[in-house]
Amino acid sequence: MKIGNLDKRVSILSRSNSVDAWNHSVVSFANRATVWAEVQYKRGTEKNVGQQRVNVDQVHFVMRWRSDVTPLNRLLYDGEQYDIHSVEILGRKEGLRVITTRRDNVEG
Repeated sequence: MKIGNLDKRVSILSRSNSVDAWNHSVVSFANRATVWAEVQYKRGTEKNVGQQRVNVDQVHFVMRWRSDVTPLNRLLYDGEQYDIHSVEILGRKEGLRVITTRRDNVEG
């Protein structure tokens, strides 16, 4: 892994569940760590969700190996949140390739 390519700051967000005053489940994300990563834009598509056109961009993040990155987390980069679909280990735990999607017009 070329460390010089890890030139973007990415935050790893961890999921937490809580209950509000009306006893409804509330999902929130808090910053767990901020790491250096390489950002690789792969492809973008459009889908119909409800009656809206939604952009879905696939982005790969390459970072140093960590044991705490799972599909339950999210990544925050440049003010946008990315849903994690899979995490691939590179080499002998030298790094991770985190495969994500960024959606616009979708809450939650």
